[in-house]
Amino acid sequence: MHCQKAAKDLRADRMSSYDEESCKNMKFEFVAGAPISEEQALREAAELGLHAIAYDSHQTEDSEVHFHEFNLNIWLISGEAAFATPDGEIYKAKSGCRLSAPAGWLHQELVSPTHRLVLGTNIPASEWTQPIDKTGPAVSAHN
Repeated sequence: MHCQKAAKDLRADRMSSYDEESCKNMKFEFVAGAPISEEQALREAAELGLHAIAYDSHQTEDSEVHFHEFNLNIWLISGEAAFATPDGEIYKAKSGCRLSAPAGWLHQELVSPTHRLVLGTNIPASEWTQPIDKTGPAVSAHN
């Protein structure tokens, strides 16, 4: 299986006070697919009316739990990546995995080797506010 949900990990057991209940329950789609070329992923993003960029990412440490102001669609072109949701579920991805999530979806990128992805959003990158990773007024760990 190219995309998989791993066992619960307490390091990801965080949530934001930013509209906590609605963010906790946001639905996202994470699916395995056949490996896809960067060109094909960019075409699919354009067909969906998304603003797309392709880039290499290397996550050297776990990010804080955060959200973005835009809807996102990600196509993993090459390499491997991992992310977690506030309930502690860990998801591991390989080439061909796809992720679709709404603006405000809480997640955490986990340490991952260099990987290439295409990111498609409903808002052009030139209009994103900074910082891109929004943590809200009080993202905190809780046990």
